[in-house]
Amino acid sequence: MKDNQNNATRLASELKTLISRFSHKSFTAHLCFMGNVHIRQRSEQIKLRSPIRQLMYLMSLYHATDFKGNEPYIATSSEHRRIVKLLNAIEMGYGYNASLKKSKKISDEEFNQIIVTNSTFLNYYLNAPLSFFEQDIERIRETFTHSEPYIIAETGLAIDDFLNFFALLTNLEIKRVSEYLNYNYENDALLESIRRGKNPSTLSLDQKIHLMDVAEKAIFNMAIPLKDIYAAMGEKKAQTLLVYFTLFRADNPNYLYYTDVCGYLRHPIIMMDSEHIVMVYSKQLINAIYEFLFELCSQSDAPGRKISERRDDYLERKTREVFNDFFGRDAKIYSSYYVNENEKDLLILVGKSAFIVECKANKYRVPFRDPIKAYQRIGDDFKKSIGKGYMQAKEVEDLFYGEKPFVIRDKNKKGLATINPEEYEDIFTLVVTQERLGQIQCDLSYLLTINDDDNYPWSVAIDDLETFLITLKRKSNAIEEFTDFLLAREQLQGRVFCYDELELCAYFLFDHEAFIRNCNRSEILISSPDMNRFFDLLYQIGFGFKDELHLQDKLKRSNLEAESVVKFHKLKRPARIAAYLENAKSV
Repeated sequence: MKDNQNNATRLASELKTLISRFSHKSFTAHLCFMGNVHIRQRSEQIKLRSPIRQLMYLMSLYHATDFKGNEPYIATSSEHRRIVKLLNAIEMGYGYNASLKKSKKISDEEFNQIIVTNSTFLNYYLNAPLSFFEQDIERIRETFTHSEPYIIAETGLAIDDFLNFFALLTNLEIKRVSEYLNYNYENDALLESIRRGKNPSTLSLDQKIHLMDVAEKAIFNMAIPLKDIYAAMGEKKAQTLLVYFTLFRADNPNYLYYTDVCGYLRHPIIMMDSEHIVMVYSKQLINAIYEFLFELCSQSDAPGRKISERRDDYLERKTREVFNDFFGRDAKIYSSYYVNENEKDLLILVGKSAFIVECKANKYRVPFRDPIKAYQRIGDDFKKSIGKGYMQAKEVEDLFYGEKPFVIRDKNKKGLATINPEEYEDIFTLVVTQERLGQIQCDLSYLLTINDDDNYPWSVAIDDLETFLITLKRKSNAIEEFTDFLLAREQLQGRVFCYDELELCAYFLFDHEAFIRNCNRSEILISSPDMNRFFDLLYQIGFGFKDELHLQDKLKRSNLEAESVVKFHKLKRPARIAAYLENAKSV
């Protein structure tokens, strides 16, 4: 472990020294350009293992250096290639590669602890999870609506001000990207001569510098002018929000490691110069807004019920809504029911299947850098969330595996239903969380202790559950396929490496036979991050979320790749989109 730490220090120190050479405007513009190219254009030109995660770390590291640098940043230079190599070497030191190569000098227990601590570090600090705007907006509205008077009193801003700020910056960013794609480079004569066939290798040094200046000007033009933000929402309001969410440069010699708190996560706006802002990953702004409001409403003087209780209530309501939309009238769903005087979250009865669901919205604490303390804290937080949820569900699960009928009751002890275990063949236990916990949630065997003759539950974050079930319901035999997924998915516990459950969900949805085949094998399965692109494709033509944004425009688009996926996998039209189109006809 000491050798790994020394190597991490050496790599990060070299990286910090190297990037400190570059001018602020040039470096931030190019880095944010790379992020936009990767996200908006699906470009593969960034040779990074985890582009968004690594660029966010790099931007945070740069903003922890002083203002010595004045060199232009050139994305084709040897310095750029060195930065890419250093970033990949740093991630490999913390990521799967460090975990998968088990040394003969360590025990199985020590090996598992390395996997738990390394994967949780990366998930906590720098994971860029897949979620959709609709999910983020709904979570903010539902969690903080009762606290809005306090938010206004403390900040002078309403919830809509925060959300409109996010929408404005996202739209302005998209507009600037579109302008870049159609940029004419001022009809530069030298560039036109190259397009007509002039050999670039014959250019003089001055001509090459001229072309670099032309290209850099196009990149600078992608920045969002402050005047456009002020014009849209007022200078005073905009400046207040910019102060909350802008990452300012300040020399911090203590910020070095990939697992240090990443400043960009809470402050995803960058001042390129005095008149323009840029962002590596605009989606991070909505995440930062949630964290800002949660921290604000967690203050001791905040009135009303604790915001953590509001968060818990929302998760339970949302989970019931997701399952109700999926199962529809085929299911009996009981929420906040009691068994043996203990309150439970959800029980879903469908045919001969029972789904026992517990919801846990606990926030995980910042992991320690010390591996022993980190493992202890991670394990403690895990027990309070997924571990506790499993034990609460296990009490009900045991009754289903028993031979005697049992009664579930409401809070007034009135009987809701008498359940005969003999009527149910498949019993599934699920623990739904608000946060994604990465590897330790995808493979519960590291931290969840179960009896030898028991099955692992399926634990999943609410956003992933909703995304999966909306897509799964587009299949003709959705409920049967859901039970098939849960039966197969349980077999992966103890032998899967995965940071994102949606990768496995997509694998099941879009390569069903291969997924089942791999679940029935005994080898370790390493999930593929590119599986998530299927959900992005479907989102572009209308996904099926409640209050989906820009749905009318999406339905007018033609996306051959997305449409071929729908046709090949025989996906029905989402129910909400079908209802939307039906209503449009009647208007």
